[in-house]
Amino acid sequence: MKKKLAFLALSAVMMLTVAACGGASETGNNAKSSEQPAANETGASDELQPEPGAELVLWSGKSAYTEYAAQEFEKKYNIKVKIEEVNSWDSPGRLSTDGPAGTGGDVVEIVSDALGTSVNSGIVLPNDYFEEETRSSMSQLSIDSSTYNGILYGYPRDIYTYALFVNKELVKDTKFETWDDIAAFAKTFNDIPNNKFGFMFDPSHWYLNSSFMLGYGGYIFGKNGTDTSDIGMNNEGAVKGLEFLQTLKANLPFKAADLTGDLKSGLFEQGKVAINFDGSWAASSFRKLPFEVGVIPLPAMPGGQYPLSLIGTHSFYVSAYSKYPNAAKLFANFLTSKEMLAKDYETNGFIPAVKGLEDNEKFKNDEIVQGFMKQLEHSQVMPNVPEMSQYSQVLTPALVSIWDGGNVKQVLDKAADNLKTSIANK
Repeated sequence: MKKKLAFLALSAVMMLTVAACGGASETGNNAKSSEQPAANETGASDELQPEPGAELVLWSGKSAYTEYAAQEFEKKYNIKVKIEEVNSWDSPGRLSTDGPAGTGGDVVEIVSDALGTSVNSGIVLPNDYFEEETRSSMSQLSIDSSTYNGILYGYPRDIYTYALFVNKELVKDTKFETWDDIAAFAKTFNDIPNNKFGFMFDPSHWYLNSSFMLGYGGYIFGKNGTDTSDIGMNNEGAVKGLEFLQTLKANLPFKAADLTGDLKSGLFEQGKVAINFDGSWAASSFRKLPFEVGVIPLPAMPGGQYPLSLIGTHSFYVSAYSKYPNAAKLFANFLTSKEMLAKDYETNGFIPAVKGLEDNEKFKNDEIVQGFMKQLEHSQVMPNVPEMSQYSQVLTPALVSIWDGGNVKQVLDKAADNLKTSIANK
């Protein structure tokens, strides 16, 4: 198979985003145990005692950030941490089988749209001891993404969303304020026999292309993504959004099966695609290309409405199967401290979930991150209910059919019916 981000500006953008999108903000203390002590940045770590003989396994990607965090944690607590490379989208499925067998991670990284499934499966523990500290130190967007049914489970790492990566050597000073601007550029730039394209994207990618539906008033589930009986993927706005998506085929005259993410990324890396619709997770690899890469937000569609990108969060979670839950909570909190997430940004270039890095000069001057920050002005938090997996499974083939010429209204009506049936039968 994860926005979604100077940091004073980030806080302001986040407040604007949540207000504009109507995202529910879990700010109450109802999720906290009455036995939970007050936590602060230094006191909480001193008070929570790790289990004697604790050793931990972290499921995440190996990087300078995770290796540094593991080393520093061992120095401070004399607890060894082994890093096993497990993708954040694979962690829930693996933990449900490896956890009971005693071979799962103690701290695992999970994408936010899988949180509901993880909670209902009983594989993760609430972020109880460090809840107060986490809520005060992290952006509200990341808190919302890491909360399910009013209970905070995650220790947020980074926010992800999507926008347009541009090859600055190819687009030069061209302004892209509307999708008509992109179409006009592509019309003159395209050299299809030589695999050169002004713009390219994967028309079957449910996560990216939901933005067109949302921009015209479509929605995934009602009540800020929590009411799965209220499906908005086939309302008037959703239909209008995907009818617009069909118009993009004028400059990409291929079947959906021929426009894969791998093809698109490969051509972009070869300097043959000028504008690449992709997620912030690709930034670390695109930074290494031999040409200058920038990021611009998704431009206005006809009528002035903007596509609304979905915001997700990568967060760390403590496994319910861990033999050392106290040590695991300490490490999850340690991994997501301001110092460690600054290290994560410095090494991986991800959009940090933590607040208060406004003095980081590299961040302030990072054109790629700043581009994604601008995108946050037109975005909304992705639902994290279990039914998101069914939504993606239903929408993906619908997008293929629509791109290949299907009647948008008919295809979406069928997709909505399929989603209702899938939810009812689960």
